[in-house]
Amino acid sequence: MVKDTPLVVGLVVELAAKAALRKIDAEFLSVRSHGRLISSEFSRLPRLLLIEVTRDQDAKARETVLALRSQLPLTDVLVWFPGASGSAVRAYFHAGAKDVLVGRSIDQLIAGVESILQDQQILPRMHELSRQRSRVSRFESMLSRSETMWDLFEQCTRIAQADATVLIAGETGTGKELMARAVHRRSLREGRFVAANCASIPPELINSELFGHEKGAFTGADRAKKGLVMHANGGTLFLDEIGDMPAEGQLSLLRMLQEKRVRPVGALGETEVDVRVVAATNVPLETAVKEGNFREDLFYRLDVIRMNIPALRERPEDILFIFGHFIKKLAKHYGIDTPTWTGDFLDAMLTYPWPGNIRQLQNFSERLALSRPDHALTAEDFRQLRTSSLSGGEATDDAIARPANAMIDTSRSLGDNLDEIVVRAEREYLTAVLKNNRGRVIDTANQAGINRRTLLRKLKRHKIDKFAFK
Repeated sequence: MVKDTPLVVGLVVELAAKAALRKIDAEFLSVRSHGRLISSEFSRLPRLLLIEVTRDQDAKARETVLALRSQLPLTDVLVWFPGASGSAVRAYFHAGAKDVLVGRSIDQLIAGVESILQDQQILPRMHELSRQRSRVSRFESMLSRSETMWDLFEQCTRIAQADATVLIAGETGTGKELMARAVHRRSLREGRFVAANCASIPPELINSELFGHEKGAFTGADRAKKGLVMHANGGTLFLDEIGDMPAEGQLSLLRMLQEKRVRPVGALGETEVDVRVVAATNVPLETAVKEGNFREDLFYRLDVIRMNIPALRERPEDILFIFGHFIKKLAKHYGIDTPTWTGDFLDAMLTYPWPGNIRQLQNFSERLALSRPDHALTAEDFRQLRTSSLSGGEATDDAIARPANAMIDTSRSLGDNLDEIVVRAEREYLTAVLKNNRGRVIDTANQAGINRRTLLRKLKRHKIDKFAFK
């Protein structure tokens, strides 16, 4: 944890409350008026602004909260309004207050202050990275303090109620499905949100999975099945990893988008559908079109509204913010104390490129929480935890050892060397197993002890073409 004393500035009238606030593990500075709270230039940025409200000062206090949130967007505002009505509480939350305390207990007030300060363990770094942020930090189920992300959130709100198809582009782990769900929730469509991963559906089953089939349509079709499109009728169909959709599925999807009708495999008639399609890709579809792996006409049908989600490394103001959210949530879930860390641990987090983006950060946070360190974490702890999270357990010790000699660089840290060794070992292992199984994905996944979707994701990460082994 960063070793600094947080500054708490309060407009508090009650003397007992002032005395109690001076005993917390923070520097408490008292001001006498709303104007002084807004106009004062503090020697350093406050972590928390506390306002005691009485009924005759209600309107003025709300104006103060709005002004403070605009001037100091990264500083939390806590409102202490004993006996406040429900409508008053909602109004303060709408104005931007972090919390509103309605009890008269001074102990509850102190607990509220300390709870917010505990949430802010990494706040100084977030001040340095995003002083200009003037928005709230949550949109639907997504957290961000990035202006780029908030532009996307605003775009999501604008286009949600249109019926046009949406193409969400972004690296693995950036939250493409979360964005798709946000589009659906704000669309007011009454049907379901149905998700399908195109990379995990075998080519021979793609039409059956998407559009359904009649009984006896093919070997093994012992009963009729409704496809994912019909399950999503009246709602949203989310097609993840659309770039991996087999050619036959691409043609059928194009027809559905053009005609708004589907024909189950083996059926004679067609059924009209009302489905909004949101597709996602972590590879440039323009390149897939040029290489002949994706239909150009389907690409233009999908690319009506484009949403490009930036990688986590492109929005560093979110790294520590989201990490702090994960750590607090995990500590509460597992009933453990929140870990502490040093400044160089946070520096290491900020300089690491996070190739797996939010998903990798979440997994790293859980690994850190479960390691239950008994000391303040350092940069070396970060490298060791990150290295152990990359291995995944698929590669054996022998596999790791084989390429080691060629990759050792004594000018770099042990952790950085191990990172490359593990990545190389995983690539060589998967290549060898694919070769043994002549490119058969299911057999390769079974031999590797992982599921098909995980294998496809790893092949994409290592740029291994499974068709080269057939």
